[in-house]
This record gives sequence, C-alpha cells and structure tokens, in this order.
Amino acid sequence: FKGNAAKLVHTPLTDKCYLTLTQAMTLGLGGNPYGPAGTGKTESVKALAAALGRQVLVFNCDEGIDLKSLNRIFVGLVQCGAWGCFDEFNRLDATVLSAVSSKVQIIQDAIK
Repeated sequence: FKGNAAKLVHTPLTDKCYLTLTQAMTLGLGGNPYGPAGTGKTESVKALAAALGRQVLVFNCDEGIDLKSLNRIFVGLVQCGAWGCFDEFNRLDATVLSAVSSKVQIIQDAIK
C-alpha cells in the first residue's frame, strides 16, 4: 500500500480545461491555459497528463532563456514523447517567442 495519492480537485473550470485540451489534441494541436496566478493551470495540465499516461515536463520561463535552450528542450520533448508545460511563457523575449512559434508549428505539422 502506497497511501493516498494527491489528486486535483475537479471543478467546472478544470473540466472545461480538460475538454478544451483533449479536443485540441485530437486535432494535433496543443493548448495554452490562461488565467490568474495560482488558479491551477499547471496542475490541471499535469493531472490530465497523468490521467492519459503521459509524462509532462514543466519548464519555468524567464527573460534569460534563449532560443538555443528552448531548441534543446523541444528536441528532448520530441525524442521522449513527453508533454511540455511552459510556465510564465509570456516572460520570454519577443524575438524568442517568434522563433518558438515556428518551432511549435513544425512539431505540430509533423504530428499530423
């Protein structure tokens, strides 16, 4: 017996998040939960991944992350088939965000 595992509290908001993310996945897309800090966005993604038997790796983004670092992260995610959850993605530099969007598009096209 390993004890009780911690579980996410299900609310209408988490159900809506799950529904939206799973619908996006059926189309070969990803998702971007948004909302105020501390509302469970990251935990919802982690719980959905666990329910679907997928590994999720959480990365905390800030202004110091460059494109080379993100490229290595994306290569690793693709190679191991894990989901990537990028916390504070909005903190990335605008030029890095632009380049990342093209990388994400390439990965999504390859999945389809």
